[in-house]
Amino acid sequence: MKKLFYIFLLLFANAVSMWANGDSLSVAERNAAQGFNDTIDRLAPDFVLVSLCVADPTDQTQDYLGITGHAFLRLQCPTFGLDYCFSYESEKIKGQLWDYITGKLKMGMFGIHTEEYIQDYQIWQRAVHEYRINMPPDAEQRLWEQMDNHMLNEKDMQMNLVKFGCANTLLRYVEQALAPTQIEYNWPEKFYNLSAIEIAEEHLECYPWTLLGMRLTAGMEYDQLTTPKQKVIFPTDLLEVWSNATINGEPMLAYIGDLVEAEPVVAERPWFTPQLCGILLLIIIAGGIIWAIIRKR
Repeated sequence: MKKLFYIFLLLFANAVSMWANGDSLSVAERNAAQGFNDTIDRLAPDFVLVSLCVADPTDQTQDYLGITGHAFLRLQCPTFGLDYCFSYESEKIKGQLWDYITGKLKMGMFGIHTEEYIQDYQIWQRAVHEYRINMPPDAEQRLWEQMDNHMLNEKDMQMNLVKFGCANTLLRYVEQALAPTQIEYNWPEKFYNLSAIEIAEEHLECYPWTLLGMRLTAGMEYDQLTTPKQKVIFPTDLLEVWSNATINGEPMLAYIGDLVEAEPVVAERPWFTPQLCGILLLIIIAGGIIWAIIRKR
């Protein structure tokens, strides 16, 4: 009920924001015109606080989908004591690999109180870094309304990590909330020079079997990602891109601290890789052919 009530407030605040910049009414007069009997400035820069949160990559035994990290939004309204993390979450792949391959696993957008949401990261000892996003007040409120709508309407979707990946969706949703204000990008060269799969190779260097699975199950979808924005697939790439971007001439992100403090996980590349597996198969096949020739003679 509290979130639905806040949506109600946002609907009025968004209407106010359309003409607030050019209106000379006081806060109280403006609120009264919208049916609020208070002096809360709903267009104040700190009425809504928006943060990009980036979790460090973790060991695949803890969270297989977290081996390249995770990105989510933290939205706060100190005035009304609201503090939620909005994140796309999915069913676990571990133990359900065939269901994942056949497209039976589900995912959805969830809004969870921050203290509750970060508990798993604390258990996993997985660091979560927080960066304040520099957005105009009306855009912040539109973003909250937008995330609430995603949460209400996207609870039981078929898992699609290409279309609803954590990084590319956050980029898209923040841009939509900012409109008509635009993010001024300063794209790193790799987003022009590398394909989506080549970028994935960089992030999955220590997980060659996962990379192979990505090529087999979603290779065609990744081949269709050709623009720099479409290639923002991984959380650390989103952080890199937004760290080099500006909004209205000001830096888009500002690091404000860690929600969870922990040492980074060091991943090791396995010795048995798909390449080695292929070589061994070729040797076995060649040996079988040679043996068959010898027996015929």
